Amino acid sequence: MKVEIVVKPELKDTHIVIYTNEITNEIQGIVDSLSNSQNRILTGIKDKKIFLLEDEEIYCFYSENQKVYAKTTKGKLWIKQKLYELENIYDGTSFIRISKSCIVNIDKIKNLDISYVGTIEIVFKNGEREYVSRRYISKIKKYLGI
Repeated sequence: MKVEIVVKPELKDTHIVIYTNEITNEIQGIVDSLSNSQNRILTGIKDKKIFLLEDEEIYCFYSENQKVYAKTTKGKLWIKQKLYELENIYDGTSFIRISKSCIVNIDKIKNLDISYVGTIEIVFKNGEREYVSRRYISKIKKYLGI
């Protein structure tokens, strides 16, 4: 794949064109990623403060006591969106659902522990842990190419 960037100072808006002989999963992923990243501003609340969140500081989203939280480099933040809304917002990115109550950022995973019978334990770079539900094991294996 060749990537070319042309800077034209007279342009008012960014214009992206993809030339390809067919639409593959890779091309569709690029299009989805570009489309999703333009409108994705996520906020988290902690101690009466609102934080703007960037993808690279989010470890995972999870639900607890009917609320959704994000584990981030800034700590545990309350998120107003529901998990299914976050799943749609982050579709085609490095975020993947691993259970009914958790979506993880694959880029923040240190390693996967498959020693448990039938489950996978995810260990994040910060030492936190989450478990992949049996129902989602095939999805995460497919995503990781295992």
